[in-house]
Order: sequence, then structure tokens, then C-alpha cells
Amino acid sequence: MIEQGRRLGTLLANVAAVAIVAALLGACDSGPVADPREDEVRRAVNQVKTLIDSTATNAMAAMSLSSMAEQGGTITTFIAASLPERATFTCFHEGPQPKAWCVWLRRGAAPNEYLIEGYGSALDKPLVQEKATATAARRH
Repeated sequence: MIEQGRRLGTLLANVAAVAIVAALLGACDSGPVADPREDEVRRAVNQVKTLIDSTATNAMAAMSLSSMAEQGGTITTFIAASLPERATFTCFHEGPQPKAWCVWLRRGAAPNEYLIEGYGSALDKPLVQEKATATAARRH
């Protein structure tokens, strides 16, 4: 009977040790918690891509882009004017270098192509990159 008690005690101690090791490994493996702004930047990049690509299939979007270009506007002007009033993400720019927590738009290699990059706190590598092609309306 005493021998069975010792075995049971050893078994329980082993189970407890395994549980502690598993908990420690789980805590170490979880990694850093992502900044919620990263999701906002990713959504904003997707929204910009959708707006620019829509100029190929949406005549109103193409005419809006053409009109803004004729008045000296840029792709950023088009995006700002096309965003819904409830839009919460507002950092879009075409400057010479990226800004933290912002969507950076640059000309691509092809005509009317834009590179859309979303940056977090690190400016050496974007969180997300997309390409989109703008199509301006043709005047008859």
C-alpha cells in the first residue's frame, strides 16, 4: 500500500512537471502582440488598391480621376475625395519617403501603375505592398 502511494505521488509530480513545462513553452511561443494599427494599415492599402483599380470598371471613378488630374490633383487627391465620410484612416501620401503608420503611393514601372505600400513603425520594410493601375476616362 505504501509502495502504491509512492508511485501515485511520483506520477502526480511527473504530470505536474509536464504541465509546467508545457505552460512555459506555450508562453514563450506566443510571440509579440501585434499592434492593432497594423490591421488598419492593411485595410487602408486594400481600400486604396480597390479605389484605383475601380477606375477600369467604374466610369464615374474614371471620370472623377480625370477631372481631378485636369485640375492639378494627384492620385492622393482622388483617394481622399473617394473615401467615405466615415473613413477613419487618413494618412495617405506621395512624398519622397514613407511615413510611420501611413500608406505611401508611388508611380510604378508601367504607365498609370501605382505601388501602394503600408508602413508601421519600421520604415525599412512595408507591412503590405500592392500594385494598382489607374484608368482615366477618355474624352470624346
